[in-house]
Amino acid sequence: MNANHRYLVERTFPKGALDNLDAATKSKVNQGNSTLGVSWIKSYANADKTKTYCVYEGPNEAAIRKAAEVNGLPVDSVVEVPTELDPELTAQAAALKPAHRYFVERTFPKGAIDGITPAGKAKVNETNSKFGVKWVTSYANDDKTRTYCIYEGPSPDAIREAAKANGMNANKVTEVPATLLPK
Repeated sequence: MNANHRYLVERTFPKGALDNLDAATKSKVNQGNSTLGVSWIKSYANADKTKTYCVYEGPNEAAIRKAAEVNGLPVDSVVEVPTELDPELTAQAAALKPAHRYFVERTFPKGAIDGITPAGKAKVNETNSKFGVKWVTSYANDDKTRTYCIYEGPSPDAIREAAKANGMNANKVTEVPATLLPK
């Protein structure tokens, strides 16, 4: 059994703080993380890089928070996201080349996304494609009442309309054009 857990870390930075994020800085962050058994997987940032949504793995939330402290990084929130929802894209959905990427937070009643089937995913993807929207990946919290998703689409309105057509909400939609990787 893997001793690491996956977390979504939301951060707010002053404007310009991430402008000089280079290999040396990333290496320093990775070294600080490794002292606590923490690994930075990937981050998504809004256009002005003042807001990031970061995927980390580590032994527990305390280690994730301590790694941020060691590295001088802000933490707005930390949510364990043990479940990754694979969109199982159809060829049509995979072929979509939307111009924008969005981080979407959703809430669900307990049990609503338990047992989502390939047929259910195909229906979601088919509906999304009608709006030019592509489901890239999603993470769910432990009780699967909150999901944190990456979608691509032409606009925030298209993301919201596709969600509504699928009978889902889109509590928060944030454009995240930048991907920050640990290396």
